[in-house]
Amino acid sequence: MKSFFGLFRDSAHSLKDIRTLTTTGILLAMAVAIRSVGIEITPDIRIVFAFIPLCIIGLLYGPVVCGSSALVLDLLGYIITNRSARAYSPQLAFVEVLAGVIYGIFLYKRSISPVWTDVIRVALARLCVIVVCNLCVKSYFLYTLYTNPGFTLMGFINDPSVRNAAIVWLTPRVVKNFTQYPVDVMLLAIAIPAAQTAYLRVRKQFGKARDV
Repeated sequence: MKSFFGLFRDSAHSLKDIRTLTTTGILLAMAVAIRSVGIEITPDIRIVFAFIPLCIIGLLYGPVVCGSSALVLDLLGYIITNRSARAYSPQLAFVEVLAGVIYGIFLYKRSISPVWTDVIRVALARLCVIVVCNLCVKSYFLYTLYTNPGFTLMGFINDPSVRNAAIVWLTPRVVKNFTQYPVDVMLLAIAIPAAQTAYLRVRKQFGKARDV
């Protein structure tokens, strides 16, 4: 438990390093660029790979930095690419922060290489975000904010018509997320080891290499 909370302490402490802020800023710029070319299937379903730079931030700097970066990315993405009349949602921003924290918890201070044991950790991190954030928390907020404001969990349990309507709405999101999941894992399995190797080489070049 102490080690778990130590991840947050060390991650927060890294915010004092100007190199953390510089590297994070570069990765955030990449994430914004990737987010801007996402494919919108419906207003509530998009195919986008901006999570890849976020995972790299989580690997290098942990849950606090990654969660904060996810919040900044969500705000910038809304300002730059939002084309709908929907107002900015703190609830959906919370989901993005939660995803960033999860990436940091799974990946921070881990040496990731393209071997099956490391790929499993990356796959579990992405799966956790898909199930907890995308399909549970985010789906709930999207549905109650924009589709059925009167929706309640008790109504879902007790009323078959409410349950059926919610399931019909949720099904395309489930299909999209799990269809995209293998592609997500493949991209992460390539990008994260490459980013880690490049990062360590740069740190070594300046005489301050460290484990991540």
